Amino acid sequence: MKKSTLLLASAATAIALCLAAPSVAHAQVGGARRFGLGLALGYPDVGLSAHYFMTQRTSLQFVLSFWYRNGRFGRDYLDNSSGVFLRADYLFHPATLIRGTTADLEFYIGPGLYAGFGNSDSLALGLELPLGLAVQLKTIPLDLAFEAVPRLAVHNNNGVGLGFGVGGAFHVRYYF
Repeated sequence: MKKSTLLLASAATAIALCLAAPSVAHAQVGGARRFGLGLALGYPDVGLSAHYFMTQRTSLQFVLSFWYRNGRFGRDYLDNSSGVFLRADYLFHPATLIRGTTADLEFYIGPGLYAGFGNSDSLALGLELPLGLAVQLKTIPLDLAFEAVPRLAVHNNNGVGLGFGVGGAFHVRYYF
């Protein structure tokens, strides 16, 4: 699937969610609505994003994504043309940077783990530290999150060894 098709489908999904969402002033992300499900777009992958607020300041984030590439996936990750990538992060939301009437801007950071499984019996394992900004809409239970994800690979195609890489993602999630 072409990147342009994926981006168009993602934009259409985000617009459909906005139109279908109830216009309720107390539709707070992380408050009354704790679980969000949506899309993750970025490097190294495109996939599904789930986010669960345990409290107002702590949450769990899970990403199940796929990549389709010809050639190398990345020096510290996998060296094949397709596969599945899993992420699990424990996030802290220490500060709301901007409070607005229609949205809030929050900063988040937290440790996480990732695993990549390729089509040539390849495996990548490592640690990550997502750093992000999330725009949490108040009238629609939706968030838009941008994050940079430094990663430390502890296992890749070359076996056990350390390697550093940086990924990134844009999340669009609807909260239930």
